[in-house]
Amino acid sequence: MFKNNLLARSIRFSLLITSSATLVPSGFAAAQETDVQAKSVEKIQITGSRIKRTDLESASPVSIISAEDITLGGFTSVEQVLQQSTASSGMATGAATNNGGAGAARINLRGLGTSRTLVLVNGRRMVNSGTGADSSVDLNTIPLAAIERIEVLKDGASAVYGSDAVAGVVNIITKTNFDGIELSMGYAGSDKGDANTADISLVTGGSSEKGNFVLGLSYVDRGKAMQGDRGFSACPDNDFDDSGTCVSGSSYIPGGNYNAGDGWGTLDSDKNWTEGYNAYNYADSSYLYTPQKRVGLFANANYEINDDTQIYLESLYTKRTSTQQMAPSPIEAILTADATGNPFGTATSMRRRMTEVGDRVFDQVTDTLRVVMGAQGVWNVGSGYDWDLSYSYGRNDATDRSSNYINLTKLYNTMDASICNDVSIPCQDWFVNEGELSTDTIDYISYTDQASGGNEFNIVNLNVSGDLFELPAGFVGFAAGAEYRREKGWYQPDAVTVAGDGSASAQDPTSGDFDTTQVYAEFAIPLLTDLPFVKRLSVDAAIRWFDYSTFDSDTTWKLGLSWHVNDDLMLRGVASTAFRAPTVDELYGGDVGSYDYLTDPCSGYGTGDPSSTLYQTCAAQINNANFVYSDGQIENTYTTVANLSPEEADTFTLGLVYNPHYIEGLSATVDYFNIEVSNAISRISTQTYLDQCYAGETSYCDVLSITRNEITGNIDYMESPLTNVGTVETRGVDMNMTYVFEAIGYDWGVNLDATRLLEYTEDEVEYTGKIDGTNGGFAKWKSNLGIKVGQDDWTASYKIRYIGSMTDDYYAAYDLVQDVSSVTYHDLAGQYFVNDTWSVSAGIDNVFDKTPPYIYSWNNANTVPEVYDVMGRYYHAKITARF
Repeated sequence: MFKNNLLARSIRFSLLITSSATLVPSGFAAAQETDVQAKSVEKIQITGSRIKRTDLESASPVSIISAEDITLGGFTSVEQVLQQSTASSGMATGAATNNGGAGAARINLRGLGTSRTLVLVNGRRMVNSGTGADSSVDLNTIPLAAIERIEVLKDGASAVYGSDAVAGVVNIITKTNFDGIELSMGYAGSDKGDANTADISLVTGGSSEKGNFVLGLSYVDRGKAMQGDRGFSACPDNDFDDSGTCVSGSSYIPGGNYNAGDGWGTLDSDKNWTEGYNAYNYADSSYLYTPQKRVGLFANANYEINDDTQIYLESLYTKRTSTQQMAPSPIEAILTADATGNPFGTATSMRRRMTEVGDRVFDQVTDTLRVVMGAQGVWNVGSGYDWDLSYSYGRNDATDRSSNYINLTKLYNTMDASICNDVSIPCQDWFVNEGELSTDTIDYISYTDQASGGNEFNIVNLNVSGDLFELPAGFVGFAAGAEYRREKGWYQPDAVTVAGDGSASAQDPTSGDFDTTQVYAEFAIPLLTDLPFVKRLSVDAAIRWFDYSTFDSDTTWKLGLSWHVNDDLMLRGVASTAFRAPTVDELYGGDVGSYDYLTDPCSGYGTGDPSSTLYQTCAAQINNANFVYSDGQIENTYTTVANLSPEEADTFTLGLVYNPHYIEGLSATVDYFNIEVSNAISRISTQTYLDQCYAGETSYCDVLSITRNEITGNIDYMESPLTNVGTVETRGVDMNMTYVFEAIGYDWGVNLDATRLLEYTEDEVEYTGKIDGTNGGFAKWKSNLGIKVGQDDWTASYKIRYIGSMTDDYYAAYDLVQDVSSVTYHDLAGQYFVNDTWSVSAGIDNVFDKTPPYIYSWNNANTVPEVYDVMGRYYHAKITARF
């Protein structure tokens, strides 16, 4: 066991030198496992290549997160592990995503978007998952208890793995060799007494001369936290008066806000109108941290038929139940001049917060299954070739329910005397105060929106690898194979939503499928060895041909160089092309509305210069001189465009690995990366098109298809289509320094992992060093510093997570540019092995209770929860027994 075992202890520290989710460079892992490799020359396969090798070094930068790191960090989901990586940027949904996300957790490497990172399980694809027709993997579908390690390739790998591997690859390796029983129980929570999370897992396994098996069960129950329970998120715009009362929020207020042409105001009980209103604070009803329950089952098994052939099975099932909550529905309606109780005598616009109906609650139940069956073995021809034939099936089914929505068509029915005189429809005076809507009206207009969806794939893979022939510098390794994959996805919204009758945005159904056939070949070619300044020089090359039913065939390639100058220094570089095929959602997605944070250029119309282009363009769309007001969110309809083609990317990395022999245990890596995506599938920059439209460029107006409300002048309808004309370029430098040593009787590990972002540009818009509520954060500097110390039976760690300063210039047109300070988090953790059976671990994240910065363009909770820690000081503990 762990105690009194020097070899096990050294291996444990070599893999645990990172601080929680900090990544270990492959060069270091290779350097630290020298003793183990000396005892076994078995070839292994690392992420980024299908050629089995005798070491972990490759031309591509690969990093490793161990199961021990996950335990020590107190993590309860793969999302938590990966989103602390310095290679993660932009915005990825997770536990703190309350507005959107539908309970899913996704990884966003390099900020290139969740659909441009390929997620594998044991080197094979994981099924896309979520609420239906999804373009990426919900990381909640992979139980942490099943994981042996996580390998992250920060390089394009389409030539090896196919579509989606643009920003990189996350390969989750599950446990396959396990003897005994392991039971773990953990509990975590904030120092505010909320977001309490319990997790329990049971893993058992056994082996014989013919094979082995691993079975596991895990359960996670994640608690909630409310925005109103944190000072930074308790009030929209963080705007309090001298008495400490929140004075900011939404113009959709309980009891109604009315505009008959003279601005917005309220009515008293006698229907006297008063200009102005008290903004509604919706934070008290909104989750800051979303609750979720997950049940995971997994099983791996293999059986040796004979000396040359083995059959295997991998299975994974996860059930997720998740919830988000927001304030009661905001509705906007036009009340006619003869509407019951109308005191204005003219058509009137009403904004009302439907507190009488209750908070909006969004529930998802997803079931995800993945099964792999296959056989592998050795073909005894020539030097012998490894082969692997597998069939993979994955399916994700989901139900998505949204409670306390409002049917606007029925709401209008209650206003129309010619309709609501029908005894089955209540007539309602809408010029009443909060709480004065009749019970019959509430029952009639409210409904629960129910949708369903899913994803499915079938994949057949054949791979062969081995040595082709010997050159003076060594054997030429190769791998080749073929794949057939069929994917489909679907999403069926509620009938009320499809009809556009609800208070939620209208959405059409999505349904479609495609299939693809692909063939690849990969070669590892040793060129030189044992020369001055050349310990070993080798080339990696790969090419993949692919054909999709939805577009023409094409090829992608990879070329890598590894130059071992000597035993201490290796130089490496990779140039490759990558692609991402359009997903079912992108190809067949129905139109869907989204309330986006946008600035209406006509906001304030009626007070501007009548001779200006802006005023005149607004006047052409607005038929009266009303004052147009927009409070940030505008409904924007996302549309698709037929005949989308694949995205294309050119990727390049160049770096070095340095393991000085004169400082045992020290390793350093530096890697430059450059990724250029062309023909990118992306939505137009709606704000840019809006600004250009009202600057007089009518072609931009034609793309948006804007229509405005007759009474208020506000935008009623606007389109944002998907196109193939986008471009993305990002480049930067990844750095890692690791030092493992013994001093004063203790084992020490120090790890510094950092990323310097040099450029991130999307559609010619520069995001480097910027943050906003729509696109997330692109800090120029991100780093993780971890220090570990321990002896035979205990380990302690201290981690510093750093996110560099950024600029929020989302509202630069209004001279609102904000400098957002850097943020540093401090984490402490420890693990103690009581004996060979029992161990305990505990820790404190965000020890100094650092609050997230206020962001002008926040999308939720006055900040960007997908970038910063919103929980504050957080405690976790776990006890584990292994028999």
